[in-house]
Amino acid sequence: MIDIPPVPPARGYETSGSAELYPRYEDITQDGRFLLTAFMPGLGVAVWRSLVKHTAILTAFAGKGILPILRRLVAIGDDGPFSVHVPLASEGTWRLAREENGDRIFMDMWLEAKMAHASTLGPPPPKDAPRVRAGRVFGEHVITKPFAPKAERKVTKLEAPGLPEVLEDTKPFLEADALLAGHTLEDAGAIAFGMMHTDSNQHVNSLVYPRRFEEAVLAHVAPPPAFVARAFEVRWRKPFFAGERARIGVAVVARTDTRLDVVGAFTPEGADKPSATVAMTFA
Repeated sequence: MIDIPPVPPARGYETSGSAELYPRYEDITQDGRFLLTAFMPGLGVAVWRSLVKHTAILTAFAGKGILPILRRLVAIGDDGPFSVHVPLASEGTWRLAREENGDRIFMDMWLEAKMAHASTLGPPPPKDAPRVRAGRVFGEHVITKPFAPKAERKVTKLEAPGLPEVLEDTKPFLEADALLAGHTLEDAGAIAFGMMHTDSNQHVNSLVYPRRFEEAVLAHVAPPPAFVARAFEVRWRKPFFAGERARIGVAVVARTDTRLDVVGAFTPEGADKPSATVAMTFA
């Protein structure tokens, strides 16, 4: 089951933020449900900008070549209907944790997005209409030196203003391959990554993976037309870059008239080990 871990207690160094953004037409399906990737802009405004604005942590990291690199992303959507004419209110926060029985350091982020029920082609909601949850996001980042020589990339100690020398919270490192749980994947096609798939982090953008995987499931597994992804988790071993190609593998975990659970992977052509794995639930 795809789920989001609870937010640990506040430790005094973290910040929280909020944002109100209007969705685009392409963010909401014809039956009023949000596409899961539509919640990510709220994470950027509510959490990342709060982190930059209220702390000197990222500036201190940048001076040492340190970056929080996304390696696990979870998104879950709730039922609508929702309207593009109503702002999506997002609230989020972040925490640090160290690896159980290891030396990795994580920066985790949580986001909850809310909106009043409404239909894009219908009347606007009343001014006092309650906001209901539209979706949630969890992002796990490993703090590392991505541009350093391979032997020097791991960061095991934080030295930045306002951060404790020893982190109180611990968590396990979840291997990417564990999402596949031993399922045998069927070939669901290939993707050639180009510049259109990249972002300023110099590799394929994280949201390309769930979008392209959902398309592969639609083509290969053929769920009912009314189905759309309602939850996903992506885990990365390493990123893809423009000019590279990947085979997409898919396996059905469970299927009923109202739900479809699948897992899959993006594997470099000619390789045996996937660079990214995915779990996704449709309804």
